[in-house]
Amino acid sequence: MEKEIEGKKKLNILAKILIVIILIIGLLYFWMHFFEPKIIMVKDFILTNEKIPKEFNGFKIVQFSDIHFGRTTNEKELNKVVDKINEIEPDIVLFSGDLFDPYITLSDNNINFLKESLKKINANLKKYAVYGDQDFNNKEQYEEILKEADFEILNGENKKIYYNGTQPIYLSGIGSISKNTPDYSKAFKKDEDGLQLFLSHEPGVIIDVKNNADFIFSGHTLGGLVKLPFIGGIIKNPNSLGYEQGMYNEGDATIFVNNGIGTEDYSLRLFNFPSIYCYRFKS
Repeated sequence: MEKEIEGKKKLNILAKILIVIILIIGLLYFWMHFFEPKIIMVKDFILTNEKIPKEFNGFKIVQFSDIHFGRTTNEKELNKVVDKINEIEPDIVLFSGDLFDPYITLSDNNINFLKESLKKINANLKKYAVYGDQDFNNKEQYEEILKEADFEILNGENKKIYYNGTQPIYLSGIGSISKNTPDYSKAFKKDEDGLQLFLSHEPGVIIDVKNNADFIFSGHTLGGLVKLPFIGGIIKNPNSLGYEQGMYNEGDATIFVNNGIGTEDYSLRLFNFPSIYCYRFKS
């Protein structure tokens, strides 16, 4: 009888442990899917370089990336992104691609919303974008939305940017290197030396541009989506070359890998909040 009672106690304990484990897994999934992907953060970086003209001291750049609209980023989340960008009052805004998600079909209402919402992003000077790998699948629609929202899509051109003076800095950009063969000679062609910014979708461009660009702004990786302590992101994207999230130095270049706004393939984030990056020049 005592053995039978003891056996029942052990079964009760195991059942309680199992229930607790199931509850923890359920709560974790609930957080990863419904909460963390909705919390938009702003990360600040101070950029210093001897090539920054003194007139550009305090110049502000905002970068956002990888919306994958319709998955975990919907109207409410994108409006939050727009509001947070406008609070910063940036001089230029950079979008590093992947507005679309390959598994989401957008309605006409979705398209109109994207045009109207992205158009509300304010920049003192200009807004720029490049194609993400998912945007090439709907290239005409991407161009229609971004141009309607007053973004200039960079496709290898090198642009002069002036700010409070006559000495310019330069910005060039290319779309996804997995869908596009860029002409780097065109991208870095300029008539005088100056600070060179480069906007790309994937951080893998570092191999080809590290000797020509001073600051590189990229996305694509989504920060690995699910991050584990001491391990990092466990969902890897191609063309990232190990550059996962944040700032890296490579030779004379500094590359920033934006961990994006949305999610891809797996609608989850853990220890990896959706983020807008804000860069402030210090000359």
